[in-house]
Amino acid sequence: MKQYPRPSEFIGMLHVPVNTILTSSSVNRGETYLPVATKEDWELVISLEEDFCTILQSPRAEFIRFQDLNRIYGVLEEKASAFSFVPFLSERMLKEAEMYFRYSADALMLENIAAPYFVRNRQPVAIIAIMSLLARELRQAYGASRFGIQVLAFSDDLALIIALRHGFQFIRSETALFAGLRPEGKTPNQGNLANLYAMRNCWHAMSPDADPRGLPLVYVDLRKKHTIFPPGLDQLAFWTENLVFQKVEGAILTGSATGIPVDGDELHNLRQAIDSYSSHSSPFSWEAKLLIGSGVTIENLAFCRHFADAIIVGSALKRNGYWENDLDEERLGKFMEAWSKMSKE
Repeated sequence: MKQYPRPSEFIGMLHVPVNTILTSSSVNRGETYLPVATKEDWELVISLEEDFCTILQSPRAEFIRFQDLNRIYGVLEEKASAFSFVPFLSERMLKEAEMYFRYSADALMLENIAAPYFVRNRQPVAIIAIMSLLARELRQAYGASRFGIQVLAFSDDLALIIALRHGFQFIRSETALFAGLRPEGKTPNQGNLANLYAMRNCWHAMSPDADPRGLPLVYVDLRKKHTIFPPGLDQLAFWTENLVFQKVEGAILTGSATGIPVDGDELHNLRQAIDSYSSHSSPFSWEAKLLIGSGVTIENLAFCRHFADAIIVGSALKRNGYWENDLDEERLGKFMEAWSKMSKE
């Protein structure tokens, strides 16, 4: 299969192991070589909770005035720089970003890892602050590049604020369609997509200087990996039927777990559904990207590129092929060589 009916975008994962630093024991760290949070770090974690938790974790925080959110996140970013492990996270992130762009990545997505995860409305302020600071540093280092962000788990509302603040082009949302059950608990979808779209419009209307790159798109997971759904939702068809109804801007298909390839038949059917809906979406014009969110390797790359508008790659490029490890330049080089060769065919 050598025909690619649409150009595919390569999105490389920038994993930020802040959750591992805060939650994992020395036994579970293995060979990750991560720093340990100090007594002073934990005092700062507690201080941030006391000062900012109430306002940031409010279910209606998305409608706090733009100027107030901008000010609060600015303060949080400055406070985050005091964590002893932030220089490590920043250096690793920028090193991997440089490596990705040296091998001609189209875009990068920032994501906090690893399990166990905190959840929406229970997210430590420290994680919000650190992710926003790193997003700022990434944008400052690569002013014209395409970036996205996901804040795990279920915290797409926080991710959107960071994306708006730093001119990111997209966020990944795992709780915008339906609701399921994950190891962390129930996925809390209560009109999340409407809240995201409204917050984005509100931010733009109240912003004195609209970002010329435009507002970030919301890419939505369909039947998210590591998640159990009620009977009926285990079939992809019901999800695709609601893409236009919910005005989804990008649909992400994954395998059942991290690093697991997508089902080939489902990928084909989703492509057909999106193309069909795009041509029959009157009275408004609807168009959505199809993204693959797990399990892409050199071996199945040609098949995936035949159907996908964008491919998110993480595990296959990590040391020993394990998603929690750092980026492996040899793996990245081989993958991007295959990518480049296919682009020229």
